[in-house]
Amino acid sequence: MAKTTTEKEGKTKAPAKGSKKGETALKPEIHEEQVRLAAYYRWEAKGKGHGSQADDWSEAEDSLTD
Repeated sequence: MAKTTTEKEGKTKAPAKGSKKGETALKPEIHEEQVRLAAYYRWEAKGKGHGSQADDWSEAEDSLTD
């Protein structure tokens, strides 16, 4: 017997209504973890200096929201 396909096969989901193009809804914990990692890598790239955590965090947030 020949196989039949359903309408759902091969289709991808469209973005949720009301969301901006390229923007995904993240849980606050996941977003914070992404910012934390980005800030850490910025701090590490700058030579692991003391006292720059607020700047690193702010730059990391800005880079993730652009």
